Amino acid sequence: MQVGSGSKEERNVTRPLRGHFSVNNVPLKRYLSEFRVRDETGLLEVGKTIHADWFVEGQFVDVRANCRGMGFEGGMKRHGWKGQPASHGTSLTHRAMGSAGGGQGSGSRVIPGKKMAGNMGGQRVTVQSLKVMKVDRDAGIVVVHG
Repeated sequence: MQVGSGSKEERNVTRPLRGHFSVNNVPLKRYLSEFRVRDETGLLEVGKTIHADWFVEGQFVDVRANCRGMGFEGGMKRHGWKGQPASHGTSLTHRAMGSAGGGQGSGSRVIPGKKMAGNMGGQRVTVQSLKVMKVDRDAGIVVVHG
């Protein structure tokens, strides 16, 4: 099932997409999302508007969104490392990661997937089985627990 939201000017839509909307007699949409359904009973008729009351209180839903981006973070915050010792010769590397690769046995290279400092957050996260607590059709709000 394909769901669209928002609106878009005709000059900003490609011809194939304009044809897709015009064949189905639907106005141009800014965002399009596709959802899998089990069979034909899960499909809605073309052009139907989905309101907040489409959800039912007590129903369980999966919620997907982009998590908060934190930019470039060090290894201690990103991976929970404890850091280098505070004394015994450690100089200006208390929060540094230490060795990035092994010696002779690993071919003196950094193994792919090695945990390092870098960009943290900003990826898409799905939280499954959240309970719908309240539905407000007038305001268009669905309140979930979690």
